[in-house]
Amino acid sequence: MNSKLALLAAGIVVALTLVIGRQGAVSPQTTNAPSQIVAAGPVAAPVAMTGMVFPQATNVAMPVEPDPAVGGGASMATDSPLPNFVPRKLKVFEGHWQGMDGRLMTEELARKLNYPRGVQGVLLGEVTLNAAFSGLLGGDIIVRIDDTPVTDMENFQAATRNVANRSEARISVLRKDNRPGAAVLRKLTVVLREAEGGLGFAQLEGAPMILPGDPRPHGYRGACTDCHPVGQGFELAPDPDLISLPPPVITRDVVARGVSSHEVRGPCEACHVIK
Repeated sequence: MNSKLALLAAGIVVALTLVIGRQGAVSPQTTNAPSQIVAAGPVAAPVAMTGMVFPQATNVAMPVEPDPAVGGGASMATDSPLPNFVPRKLKVFEGHWQGMDGRLMTEELARKLNYPRGVQGVLLGEVTLNAAFSGLLGGDIIVRIDDTPVTDMENFQAATRNVANRSEARISVLRKDNRPGAAVLRKLTVVLREAEGGLGFAQLEGAPMILPGDPRPHGYRGACTDCHPVGQGFELAPDPDLISLPPPVITRDVVARGVSSHEVRGPCEACHVIK
């Protein structure tokens, strides 16, 4: 009888041991409590687990750009601007040298500005600094720099390179008389001077950038990409040259009272028409 009770007790102990062992094998990941383990005694060496993938930690101190492929970044992908297109070879649009802002004289410009047809050279659209002191005016057409003829923008730059280290150079221009009737050009020569550092040479630029789909603001001159880069970010908008609008007409009373909408910029009559 005692032996049977002993065997029964041993069987119960074995069964309890098996049950407790199975419950202890349950992964702690099934609970919602944080997986923090405090060692109460010697810690066993880590055991390599195969076939298990653990999430990689992210450094939250550094901003992470959303990945459109993962999701959440679809709006960024659709809102991003089109890539810029900058042709390797562009036609030269304008050149700047010693206060001159010039561009190639073309048949189209000659027709629009009432110049004789067939005139070649660099048309000055704006004149400041040394160019203005020399006597050049907007509307003059540069046809020669010293002994070098000027017929296009490339040899305009080449001619300025020939005198870059000199302190003065002769500039031959054609100037239109503002008389009624057919345009008449007269030739004159001015002397351009630079007291310090030499005259330098002209810097050339291409045509302004355009946006994809922009309408053509002028007559057909070939493919747009012959002259223009296409895209965004090539120029400041609005153009600073267009921020200063033509000054308005002011009255003599305003001038007499010294009422001004801006800081002192010199005599009023230098900029405004006074009535």
